[in-house]
Amino acid sequence: IGNAGLLGSVYIATVLMSQVVANNAAAALIFPIAMDAAEKVGLDLSLMGFAIMLASSAAFMTPFGYQTNLMVMGPGGYSTGDFLIFGTPMQVVLVFVSTVALVVSRWWMVWLVSLAILVAASMFRLYQDTRRMRTNFSA
Repeated sequence: IGNAGLLGSVYIATVLMSQVVANNAAAALIFPIAMDAAEKVGLDLSLMGFAIMLASSAAFMTPFGYQTNLMVMGPGGYSTGDFLIFGTPMQVVLVFVSTVALVVSRWWMVWLVSLAILVAASMFRLYQDTRRMRTNFSA
């Protein structure tokens, strides 16, 4: 699997850990293990550091992973299942995008593709909203 597999595995392990403990604790616990693995396979240590940094800050799957998740859970009427339903797809996308961004030598291409997706999604949403407003005004 190579470098992408190692980065993805460390990312997933850090994400899972940061769902139940604070992100700083997850990063501190996984850091020595990940750096040792990176040294053994000859992977750039800064790439591994970026993977840990990104993964430890991505706690979307549970309300316990980050303070603001708990702050909005009660007033918003959310359940733990809601965090799983909405957070898991975001985690899957982030694992893929982060791993690709770290492995690709032309990292700026990832930003361009992300920008293109964002613009396309925004234009589609704008088109839907204007179309909906036209039907509401004509009715």
